[in-house]
Amino acid sequence: MTPDSVDDLYEQAVHEPAFSNSDEGYGWMDNWCDRCVHDKSARSKTEVGPGCPLVLVALMGRRPMQWLDGPRDQHGRYSIADQYHCIEFRSEDDGPSPEPTPIPTPPGQGELLPREPFEVVRMLTPLPNPAMAEVA
Repeated sequence: MTPDSVDDLYEQAVHEPAFSNSDEGYGWMDNWCDRCVHDKSARSKTEVGPGCPLVLVALMGRRPMQWLDGPRDQHGRYSIADQYHCIEFRSEDDGPSPEPTPIPTPPGQGELLPREPFEVVRMLTPLPNPAMAEVA
């Protein structure tokens, strides 16, 4: 994900607004963007950079496809902070590189299939929250 790909991200985005109002947007961004390495340059006074291109797509009125729906209860309600789960999120505490690196093949180990076509972005889904279950 690079800032140059904003046009591509915009074209791939879902044709609906990400947030219904600014409170939802700020609440979600406080939880996700305020600690992500992709948006660090937008928050920093010393670093210069455009910030996260996904936030720009959201500000242009579309929901980035990288933002998956977060957990909902049986009535469809959600926490503003977890309304979406960003699959491009990388915490500032994760290490020096914002990009994930694959585990290298150990020396001397044979491979039956090449790894490259099977290395894709994956998003784990959270387990259901038992506190949100309906009490019978």
